[in-house]
Amino acid sequence: MPAGRSTDVDCTVTGTARTPFGSTDEAPRQGAEGDTEGVIELDPAYAAGLDGFDPSADVLVVWYADRADRDVLRLDRNPDRGVFTSRSPARPTPVCLTRCSVVAVEPERLRVRGVDMVDGTPVLDLKPPLDPTG
Repeated sequence: MPAGRSTDVDCTVTGTARTPFGSTDEAPRQGAEGDTEGVIELDPAYAAGLDGFDPSADVLVVWYADRADRDVLRLDRNPDRGVFTSRSPARPTPVCLTRCSVVAVEPERLRVRGVDMVDGTPVLDLKPPLDPTG
């Protein structure tokens, strides 16, 4: 770490994921593996961030896997691979990204399809996917 640089990062939880999954064992490995619906409930302070959201768009949900094992550096299924070569939430800094389809935009809520996070998971951000056509 360069001198004078902090290892602490300040992130704001902007909302909470509401899903039917009560544990990591119940959740799919990736959201794209299913079409389960969930809701991203935003803190009222961030609700204006949904203004102009296209209800037929996709959204990247940036979330924090607060129940993940943070001591994992190698994959259980393939110990020759490091965790940074995977999308596993078990990692030193469990910040995750799931691409979901927007079902509806509601006040302080975004209903989405393709969730893979556990109910009550902290949501850090919502982003539009990159447009490959520019």
